[in-house]
Amino acid sequence: MPTGNANLPLKGFRAKTALWSEGGDDSEGKPGSLAMWEWVVHKVAVGTIACVFALALYHKARDFPRFRASLEAYGIVPGFLVPVCAPLVMGLEVGALVCLFVPGGPESLLAFSVLGIYSVAIVVNLVRGRDYIDCGCGDLPTPLSGWLVLRNGLLMALAWPYGVAAHPVAVEPVAWLLVVITVVVLMSLYLTMEQLLANAGVGDANRG
Repeated sequence: MPTGNANLPLKGFRAKTALWSEGGDDSEGKPGSLAMWEWVVHKVAVGTIACVFALALYHKARDFPRFRASLEAYGIVPGFLVPVCAPLVMGLEVGALVCLFVPGGPESLLAFSVLGIYSVAIVVNLVRGRDYIDCGCGDLPTPLSGWLVLRNGLLMALAWPYGVAAHPVAVEPVAWLLVVITVVVLMSLYLTMEQLLANAGVGDANRG
């Protein structure tokens, strides 16, 4: 019985594998090196957003009463719903974190949406003139400001649901090293910005 046609998919896969390994063009005409960089950028974005959400969840879980008070201070939901909404918000963050690592899932779409909701809530309260309330997003009390909106905007740019980048068959160890180093650098900048914003809030309170 002829088997030539049955072997075509396997031959195509082997050809594709050789193409990536040799750094040639993919089926869409992208050079192998370009696809590798797309992969690195994608992993850096996912890793950074995952660290940010994991850190936020840690702070909320460690001091849940403070988070619940911050949520109530936003005035977005009625006070009697805050005990219900606070765990739901944490559940959304857990869902966003899990979705980042689900193959073929929504990936960063939920994280992008959650960050968008937070940004809208901050802007609404800034317009109301309630910039003195704690954002509830870090280890230290941090008043609302335009800098928080900017920070969330940058995070939303990282979380933009652009889809899963093409995964080269052979990923060099140096690519993973580059991903780890870049995520560490970005998280260091993120934590530095958090500390500066918290310090600014303390300074304003002391002057007041």
